[in-house]
Amino acid sequence: MDQLFSTVEYALGGLQLRTDTIAHNIANSNTPLYRSKRVNFEGALASALEEGKSAPDRKPGTTGGYDLVDANGTSVSLENEITEMAKTALSRQTLVSAFNYKVEITKTSVNAR
Repeated sequence: MDQLFSTVEYALGGLQLRTDTIAHNIANSNTPLYRSKRVNFEGALASALEEGKSAPDRKPGTTGGYDLVDANGTSVSLENEITEMAKTALSRQTLVSAFNYKVEITKTSVNAR
């Protein structure tokens, strides 16, 4: 169960960083020469799990976005940011629901004994 907690903690941290990064991108969408940022942690998490670890050794971080720039040199696409925000919210809801389900199954099996 400790591995599950560590994995969920890492994933929720990555999703929270992504949410914060998207909000920062949106807030700077009119800032000249601002370059959007992205958070990609799923690949590192999958690799760690394949290696038998509960999470990668490094925390999720941000990288530069690769959107096209507008006339102000800004690379924020509000459509992309809103889409990513919705996908991130759905991922968080799915993760929390799956975790809660696992906890309920564990509680049921412990109480049945």
